[in-house]
Amino acid sequence: MSKNKPYPKNVPGDFIVNDCECISCGAPEAEASDLMTHDDKSCYFKKQPSTPEELEQAIRAVEVSCVGAVRYVGNDPKVLKRIAEMEERERRSLAKYLKEKE
Repeated sequence: MSKNKPYPKNVPGDFIVNDCECISCGAPEAEASDLMTHDDKSCYFKKQPSTPEELEQAIRAVEVSCVGAVRYVGNDPKVLKRIAEMEERERRSLAKYLKEKE
């Protein structure tokens, strides 16, 4: 994973889109339309989550980011645990897929 360098239009906070990594797939913005938008170069967080519902949207945006450009850079143990669990599910799903292809 590369070092986190937020896209300049991200509002300050724990959820970011890394600069020069977004491929404009639209998936993260679809999951967190109240929090995210995009310009001609990248998606970005226009607002940080402030409610449980918005936090869930932001976590889902991290999950659906097809190239890993959407990231959580905070230190909340509950959020870190959720993201680690998502990554583990993805790893297991990929391993299962690859095994089936053998």
